[in-house]
Amino acid sequence: MNSKTSVSWLAQMTLGLVCFVGGLEFARIAWSDGWQFTSAGIAVSVLGIALIVVAELRERPQRVLRRARRSINFPTQWAVRFDKSVPNGGVIPVAVIRSDGVRFVIDIQGFPEAEWNDPLIGESLLVGPRGKKFKHDPVGPLMQAAEAWGATAILWLPEAKSPRNLRQSGCNLIVVMGGARELKHVLRGAEIAPRHDATLEMTMPPRRGGGPKSRKAAPVGAPEMA
Repeated sequence: MNSKTSVSWLAQMTLGLVCFVGGLEFARIAWSDGWQFTSAGIAVSVLGIALIVVAELRERPQRVLRRARRSINFPTQWAVRFDKSVPNGGVIPVAVIRSDGVRFVIDIQGFPEAEWNDPLIGESLLVGPRGKKFKHDPVGPLMQAAEAWGATAILWLPEAKSPRNLRQSGCNLIVVMGGARELKHVLRGAEIAPRHDATLEMTMPPRRGGGPKSRKAAPVGAPEMA
């Protein structure tokens, strides 16, 4: 949490708590002075509760993001960057390049579950529990960033109830539900995303020697984040 966000969240929580406690105390003191004063105190308390709820709803996604980032532990040969800016693709929460050059763009959301949507019902690629649509589509911006960077799109749900992942033939999206271990397992075995731009072709792993004439493969270092 950066300093500005921390101060804003703390200020809202403090203001909400003050309104809640102060309103109840005012209503208790003014109980004998008439219902108008009591109602005013109760209204202030309700306003305080609303401020606390709004502040928490705004902070929770950031808390999930920070906790998930801290849990990430990729191999040292992989290049990892947070909040990477991509031309025509926005900002990628987590950008990863495997040691063989395969790229991933990872978005982190706090949804407890996700499922593929029926294409006959709606345009959203994913839906939440019991088929409920997400308030904000998490897939569109992620797919745009993946296309711009020539990568495989990963939607990571670290707060999911049970570890599993969703894949669909012909779709450049993998939904990973579970902790950091599940995410690493999926990234290790993920297939290469098709590249449409020749300038974004990955560097293939060195060819292993198969005979006396084969040259010794040069050691492969950690890829650089372009």
